[in-house]
Amino acid sequence: MFAVAITQVDEKSKGFMLDFNASLSSIMFKIVEMVMNYAPIGVGCAIASTVAEYGLSSLATVGKLIATLYITLILFVLLVILPIVLVCRFPLREFIWAVGQPFLMAFATSSSESALPTAMENMVEFGVPVDIAAFVIPIGYSFNLQGSTLYLAIAVIFCAQVVGINKTVGEQVVIILTLMLTSKGVAAVPRASYIVLYSLLGSSSIPLAGLALITAVDAFMDMARTSVNVLGNMTASAVIAKWEGEFRNESWVARKPRQMPETLAMDEPDHDDTTALPLHHIDSQFHHSQPLSPVIHGDKASIHSVDSVHSTYSGAHNYHQTSTTQRQYGAYGNSYN
Repeated sequence: MFAVAITQVDEKSKGFMLDFNASLSSIMFKIVEMVMNYAPIGVGCAIASTVAEYGLSSLATVGKLIATLYITLILFVLLVILPIVLVCRFPLREFIWAVGQPFLMAFATSSSESALPTAMENMVEFGVPVDIAAFVIPIGYSFNLQGSTLYLAIAVIFCAQVVGINKTVGEQVVIILTLMLTSKGVAAVPRASYIVLYSLLGSSSIPLAGLALITAVDAFMDMARTSVNVLGNMTASAVIAKWEGEFRNESWVARKPRQMPETLAMDEPDHDDTTALPLHHIDSQFHHSQPLSPVIHGDKASIHSVDSVHSTYSGAHNYHQTSTTQRQYGAYGNSYN
């Protein structure tokens, strides 16, 4: 309602609020950058604390957790996202090139928000209309978090197994459904999934002891789940564009570089057409033509300067010339009249 109201007020009030929000957004991104720059120190301290309390053997345990998560996410990409790309018949190499940079950016920063501008720009360049990319990708950051949901499900089961609690299949299904709802909106904040996990363990009657192990390696798992979130949202925007029949539409084709207009294509001369143009009409065309003009010689087209062409035919002021000269002028006129 606040955003709708901004669109209905005067320009002065609208401009003030837009500038204020833009400044606030820049400040918040700077705060996130400061936290992210300090994050490696915090991760190192967490690992040191875990090793000091539980010994080096604890690293082997959390190593299995990390391997399980990465294998699960890789299988999700290969068995779910890749078949969708193939079924929609997207050019695979171009798709990988489009999603590669945002994927790596999200993997390095552990924040989907930092990869949002690049993701939208790359998908528009890939062929997704601007209105679809601007709607699907941001809303997917709240409702389409496959990587975070998979991570939370694995982490909950891990915390339960650490303390010797076995959950039934029905309880696991309930946990997954709960995670699908509680994980919404965590993509914008690095390691926000850890807070969701903390609250879910309390509501599921699972001791929080396992969180001490996860804390030491949560940064490494956050990188993987965040990058998969971004990949899924970019794929979703392309699928919606394909579904709506707007993928690589006429607007996208018109924006592509190195597109030569059809009117610039030189037609092949018709040797059977002996219609000749008046020499004074052709001579006026020479004076108003571009610096380079084609002249037809037999079966081949060559490029000469206008001055050389004009000097070649400067003496041809008589309308009745030989048929050869008429055929040459006739071919030129038919091609560029």
